[in-house]
Amino acid sequence: MSRASYALRFSCLVLSVLLTSFPPVRAQAIRGTLLGTVNDGTGAVVPKAKVQIVEQNRGLTRDSLTNDSGLYTFPNLEPGVYRVMVEATGFQRFVRDNAEVQVNSTLRVDVELRPGNVTETIEVSAAPALLQTDRADTGRTIETRQVADLPLGFNRNFQSLLNLVPGVRRAFRPHSEFFNSSDTLSSEVNGQNRQMNNLQLEGIDNNHRTGLLQVLIPPIEAIQTVDISTSNYEAELGRASGAVTNVTLKSGTNQIHGSIFHFHRNKVLAKNI
Repeated sequence: MSRASYALRFSCLVLSVLLTSFPPVRAQAIRGTLLGTVNDGTGAVVPKAKVQIVEQNRGLTRDSLTNDSGLYTFPNLEPGVYRVMVEATGFQRFVRDNAEVQVNSTLRVDVELRPGNVTETIEVSAAPALLQTDRADTGRTIETRQVADLPLGFNRNFQSLLNLVPGVRRAFRPHSEFFNSSDTLSSEVNGQNRQMNNLQLEGIDNNHRTGLLQVLIPPIEAIQTVDISTSNYEAELGRASGAVTNVTLKSGTNQIHGSIFHFHRNKVLAKNI
């Protein structure tokens, strides 16, 4: 066997080992990040403070410590509502509830500790919205309440909500009824052709290749958020010069729940639409 054949086999073996040695990495664009800085009220940072977050609906817990700069970070989080708890020797315990992490977003929760006993607790239930300074992308996240409460003028299709995003032209229905039987809508973003958009469902490609329509359109009762990125989005999203739309579905919680709906339309009700 020639040296070239040996070299090729060895390269293939090394590549196989590398591909199987590392756990799969989930895309950050379909998850979120929670971070912040812990200080002592005078502006001095608090290193090695214990930070714990708990997802309030499912009870999922993660722990971390602040670094020498007082910074903590929890990347790759499932979207949800979190409780942030911070403890450090010589300070009162800090608790912040209802910190909502959304898909493809970074939430900052800065913490100011007060001197005291760790058995004492400072509870914060809400905080004013901060300017987004931790990332450069632009767009909008349409939340569960907006999806459920805002009027949807075309067959209750969530794609009508893209009209709320700056730079997006009014959604329209392309192709014939035969080709577009799911009534998929399309939008032009920042002057780009509609075919320059990328459509995703839970981070998975959801583009109909022949006409670049959305393959699966979930009912609004199943939708958690609709995330639209229109510029400077993460490189992992790719394949778009217009917008990247990612739909996240509702997940289970520790409480039993459900929903029921009825939708009726006929030619009489729809004649003026």
